[in-house]
Amino acid sequence: MPEPTLRLPAYVDLRLLGKCNLSCPFCFGPRHEVPSMTETDAFRVVGLLRRAEVRGVVISGGEPTLLPYLADLVAELSLPLPSGAPGPRVVLSTNGLAPLRTMERILPHLSWIALPIESVDKEQHRRMRTGVAPHRERVLGLLKEVRTQHRRVQVKLGTVVTRLNASGASGVLNLLEDDWLPDVWKVYQMSETNYGADNRDWLSVSDQEFEDVVARCEKAAANRGIRLQVYRNTTRSGSYLFVDPDCQAVVIDDGCERRIGHLFHDPEKVAAGLRDALDHTGNARNFSGTYPDL
Repeated sequence: MPEPTLRLPAYVDLRLLGKCNLSCPFCFGPRHEVPSMTETDAFRVVGLLRRAEVRGVVISGGEPTLLPYLADLVAELSLPLPSGAPGPRVVLSTNGLAPLRTMERILPHLSWIALPIESVDKEQHRRMRTGVAPHRERVLGLLKEVRTQHRRVQVKLGTVVTRLNASGASGVLNLLEDDWLPDVWKVYQMSETNYGADNRDWLSVSDQEFEDVVARCEKAAANRGIRLQVYRNTTRSGSYLFVDPDCQAVVIDDGCERRIGHLFHDPEKVAAGLRDALDHTGNARNFSGTYPDL
């Protein structure tokens, strides 16, 4: 008997694993020791998302390119739907460290790729993206490759503002040649969940300090003709549905993550949790503002 279709929001974040080859102190993804979603479960979730005809999926983790089945998964997810409608826009949120031969199998199936650069200052970036050096140079190399060889894939550049990089965040675009510029640059206030919660006392900036950085970023983006999006923690509640590696559905309620049930074992519980905690307008605004249909 086929599985029932759960009514889902238009846009979903699929967190396939906690494991990562970086150990960034501000990360709000799953803990690194969380087991990865099995390939069987991942394709089962993709089937559910396609039956629900979601319009966009952000694939993240942890670091999703560590999964050997990722290329096949994004290929399946992005196919046209049985109804004849286009498949969902697929976004890969990656730290940019995967070998080019891995990315060459994934990129043809993506609508967007999301890459991180945290500061124009090399040392500030190194302290933010800890574990692999030179991380920033590898991200810049992948960005150039996407811009020159995969022009149909749109690029979102992300910068998370903390005490470590508050002075250098607004200069990120200075690292990029005109031909490599992103379609969207998104500046994030640090979310105080998971590792971000562990380190907030020494890492987070005040709301006013964040807005000061945003003002400088707005000027920098305008000077280069780049669309700037800003993520503030005050807009987080109700805007997301995460699917965690254990197939638990997760919403943001009062600024905190809340697990509302297993997608397949507790569909009625998940449906009730979504009715209670998800704002469909905010969900759509968040995705379409960050990953517009260009």
